[in-house]
Amino acid sequence: MISRVITHCNRCAILFIVDCSLSMKSITRFSNTEMPKIEATSIIVNHIIDELMARATRANYVRDYYDIGIIGYSGCEATSLLSDDSKIFMRLPRLAENKPQPKTIYLNKSYHAGTPAKISFQLHPWIEPSASGASPMYDAMVMAKEALRGWCNDPGNNRGYAPIVFHITDGVASDADDVEMQAITKQIKSISLNGDNVLFFNIYLASLGEGDETIDIFPKEYTFATRDKDREFIYNISSQFPREFEGYIDQLVDNSDSEGPYRAVAFNISPVPILSLLNIGTQYILPISNHYDRTLEI
Repeated sequence: MISRVITHCNRCAILFIVDCSLSMKSITRFSNTEMPKIEATSIIVNHIIDELMARATRANYVRDYYDIGIIGYSGCEATSLLSDDSKIFMRLPRLAENKPQPKTIYLNKSYHAGTPAKISFQLHPWIEPSASGASPMYDAMVMAKEALRGWCNDPGNNRGYAPIVFHITDGVASDADDVEMQAITKQIKSISLNGDNVLFFNIYLASLGEGDETIDIFPKEYTFATRDKDREFIYNISSQFPREFEGYIDQLVDNSDSEGPYRAVAFNISPVPILSLLNIGTQYILPISNHYDRTLEI
């Protein structure tokens, strides 16, 4: 994986699993701005899809580098948020054919001198989910497992990368206990392609007053998992990064005293550090957008 480049021959699948339960209406602090968690989730997902689209575009032509899937779960079911047909994944060129009109996003910014300001940028609203009902996380994982297994077993993807999963949530399942959830996510993480396993990355959004000033990414157990039950659960269902990635993560966390093993967990962060994850072990065609880096950095 480390030496290969993502191209139309060596493709990659990105699957988002989005918690759309009622608790996602509660307020979080995202990039210095208070907003409902479901709104922060939309910004994260839409931003990453926009970035992947930019990385795959050459002379106004979108190359077939990625397949994108989005599963949302709430109430009594999990459903695809991106496609109306039975397939979860959509090829990037097909997705580009139905690109929605961009919308302006406004966020707060605090400059080094302490002067607050309002900044704006545009994102394409690939998803605009609402939040309601219970949290059938287990059903979503079953749907994800079947979609990921099908993608990896497709002969057309036999030269590709094992998929990356981004699960965005604020809590635990309503349709399974922690033991059942760990079992199903273990099955997902065991799906492999060309010797690499699916990378299962959890993004945890806290409510205001729930350590909302704390930002964490790629944590180790003593810095994350022992704080409370929900975080321990999220930590336990996340992938552990392979050892060969630890040198790169050391640079991302910018801590000379830090060392692995690291977990694929993010807590209260913007899309920019998450996009840094997509550079781990691969040689991507384009760097992270400088515009977004200036706008959404924490």
